[in-house]
Amino acid sequence: MSEIEIKCVECGTQTKEAKDITLTTTIGGREIVITNLSGSRCPVCGEEYLDANSSEISLEIANKFRKPAIVFKRRVTVSGGRRVIGIPEEIDRALGKKENVDLWLEGDKIVAEVY
Repeated sequence: MSEIEIKCVECGTQTKEAKDITLTTTIGGREIVITNLSGSRCPVCGEEYLDANSSEISLEIANKFRKPAIVFKRRVTVSGGRRVIGIPEEIDRALGKKENVDLWLEGDKIVAEVY
């Protein structure tokens, strides 16, 4: 940790370096626990503060549990011997009717990056 002095916002005490912070949060009704984070902790009241790296790691992990606000359900059909998924007009319009896409798998999900 750097030489930056951080005072606890709860009690004003100088915090101490900590490498064993556990963050517990709820995302979409699911409790998420992220362990082994670093930052600082108040020795008086126990308030914890993540450093920049742990904040970034936590955000990346939390974002994996977030679901989009709108989900379009589509049937997979077959055309010319290939499986086809129709793109909803709302998404097509939002993407500017771009014609190229990179596809890859993340677990059991198909991810598409349109360009």
